[in-house]
Amino acid sequence: MREMKDSGVEWLGEVPSRWKLHRAKRLFKLTNDRGNDDLTLLAATQKHGMWPQDRLEGVVRVKDDTDLSRFRTVHRNDFVISLRSFQGGFERSDFEGVCSPAYQTFRSIKPIDYQFYKYLFKSPSFIDHMNSLTLGIREGKTIKFEDFAAQVLPMPPLDEQRRIAEYLDDKCAEIDRAVSTAEQSIEEYRAYQNDVVKRAIVYGTCNAVKVKESGVPAIGKMNANWGLVMVKRLAVFLNGDRSDSYPSGDDIQEAGIPFITSGDLNGRYLPDVFSKYISQDKYDSLKGVKLRRGDVVFCLRGSVGKCSLNRTENCGTVASSLTVARPICCAPEWLSYALTCSSTTNQAMATAIGATSANLAANVLARAFVPLPPLSEQRLIADYLDEKCTQIDADIAAKQAIITDLKAYKQSLIYETVTGKREV
Repeated sequence: MREMKDSGVEWLGEVPSRWKLHRAKRLFKLTNDRGNDDLTLLAATQKHGMWPQDRLEGVVRVKDDTDLSRFRTVHRNDFVISLRSFQGGFERSDFEGVCSPAYQTFRSIKPIDYQFYKYLFKSPSFIDHMNSLTLGIREGKTIKFEDFAAQVLPMPPLDEQRRIAEYLDDKCAEIDRAVSTAEQSIEEYRAYQNDVVKRAIVYGTCNAVKVKESGVPAIGKMNANWGLVMVKRLAVFLNGDRSDSYPSGDDIQEAGIPFITSGDLNGRYLPDVFSKYISQDKYDSLKGVKLRRGDVVFCLRGSVGKCSLNRTENCGTVASSLTVARPICCAPEWLSYALTCSSTTNQAMATAIGATSANLAANVLARAFVPLPPLSEQRLIADYLDEKCTQIDADIAAKQAIITDLKAYKQSLIYETVTGKREV
């Protein structure tokens, strides 16, 4: 075991005795150049570092007539400080280009292995330390290069930097492949679950049934013994409170009447404990829906398709982003599956003018068609799906636990290696 020394820096802890320690300003300098021979616009990403914006989806685009020659210069192997310290706001560039003037760019002034320092800047302890210096980042406080420049960084011998970077490249790629495999498996489980739900909602639980054409493309063939009905014939749709009395931050408390948000819709049934509560007085003043037993709480904005059934009396109220389907003449348990079935939601998406997967209107969903079995069969279908989906959810949870462990191991591996606690 090699000899270690105390770095004198809490987030670093002990480092190998032969490693040097320097303040960042002795290793890097801030750059303020503008423009570049290559005016490719680069954006900061967690996954890719600095990446050409035209290869990314879901980012805000600059206007076509923007003068990119006035943007900050980014050379290959430059580092860029973006505004997202709490996620890890130091990104390395593999590209020549320019970036937003809101970013700060810096580059090395000593021979270093750039990949080693990329890993160092992505280590959780470094990120946590930088967060402690920028507590206001979520309110708009930026990370200043001056703050970074004053921090003590490890500097192993250059050949060891390279060896560490190569080791982490191999190990992290191996872990990422394992994570990707587990994530793909989860997607396959979810696709299978969707198929199980659709088959039960459209055909029932029997393996062999007589079928007929439904006349609805999203449904296709359906059980020949059932009728077809619009969702609005089965339930009344009620919106969360959208008036001036809608609860604000000051109204939210740790106990009281449940105030249900989309984050509470993580299972087939509403949980026993919620993330937000409001007072009885505030609850009484709301103009939105007061939940009853059997109500189906459905998300039509943001996480479209999330749905949970209320199995208790007087379970509070819901946020404005949620809609409640109150059954009229059907089994609530069956309705919750029918509403989230792809054959139902796909109809709503296809007919909603200008709607996206992140926003639907309740009246659009209400006009979707569903095959309608007899009430007794609805209950059998719901029981069957509860059993099947519970097992699939358990399989998904097991895969998710593997992913969580792998990601935690990766973070630990990076920290231990870039601080010299693990010798390679």
